[in-house]
Amino acid sequence: MSIILSNKAEKVISYIGKNINSPEQRLIQGATALVSQPVIDYYNKKADDETRAVSVARTIGKIVAGTLVGVLIRYASIAAAKQFSRFTITQGEKYITSISRKSKRDIFLPKFNPDYYKEMTEKEFLQKYNNVIKTLGTILATVAMVFTNFLIDAPLTKIITNALTNTVKKQIEKEKKPEVNNAVG
Repeated sequence: MSIILSNKAEKVISYIGKNINSPEQRLIQGATALVSQPVIDYYNKKADDETRAVSVARTIGKIVAGTLVGVLIRYASIAAAKQFSRFTITQGEKYITSISRKSKRDIFLPKFNPDYYKEMTEKEFLQKYNNVIKTLGTILATVAMVFTNFLIDAPLTKIITNALTNTVKKQIEKEKKPEVNNAVG
């Protein structure tokens, strides 16, 4: 069974696949969470007002801290992967004749077998190279985030939670006042 896509849908999917990478995906995930999750906590009538306020503030803190750190670490890791995989290309009339490391510090660039690129243009190589760099950067970011979750995310979440709790609490109390006035009057 094959899936038939309209030309427009195919273009959208192609654009997303080529341009939305790990940092952008984390940003989209964080924005979506920020729009939905605190609202769910805010309107949870099963919890008392204090718990709701802390829950909303903590949810916002986790989302903001996690998104901010996640996006920055991913971009930094991709940049680092690129800095340690620089190369020099020698091109013939149409195809690449050699690919070599620019320096000894370019440890993420493999030594290419000439059979790999013998019928490849520079543009084709650069497309593959960019995909590999983004993947490698994402892997480096994943390893880094094992540590940043404890060293940066958790303390930042606590700071944001403490800063927002009173504001959220006041908003909850403000919304309750009209209910009390209506019941009395």
